[in-house]
Amino acid sequence: MSHRKELGSKQKKKILSTLFAPGITDKVLKESTQFVMLDEKTERSYILDKQQQISFFSFEEKYIPTLKFIRNYSEIDFPKVVVDEGAVKFVINGADIFTQGIVSCNRKFPENTIVTIVNPQNSVMSIGKSLLSSEDLLKQTGKGIVNIHYLGDKIWKFE
Repeated sequence: MSHRKELGSKQKKKILSTLFAPGITDKVLKESTQFVMLDEKTERSYILDKQQQISFFSFEEKYIPTLKFIRNYSEIDFPKVVVDEGAVKFVINGADIFTQGIVSCNRKFPENTIVTIVNPQNSVMSIGKSLLSSEDLLKQTGKGIVNIHYLGDKIWKFE
């Protein structure tokens, strides 16, 4: 069961400090935070905009933007990890990303960084948490990124 409640100004201010959306202005963030919804089954909370669409979801004490939000705001500045065509079908079905399918990273980043996973055509299809640094993703073998939100999951399909 989930509960929605409109955010008061104090709550909104507190939540704005936990939003993780590098490159996005405060004005956009304020416009994208109107309601909070708690899903008791998953113990995850979501931030909804005025149109009742999920803008952010909770992950490790921060709020991460959804894929829909990222696709609407190209100025979001997450590191990008490009996977090969063979990995695409697995990623969009929720699989974690193995280093063997990673083609490149657009910049250096340390382990435990939130990254976007893009297909060879540069379309964002997933958000993940890197288990390795960008350099190690390209050198080592094994699981490299935990898939935390992908096209077609419950967050994506939310109505």
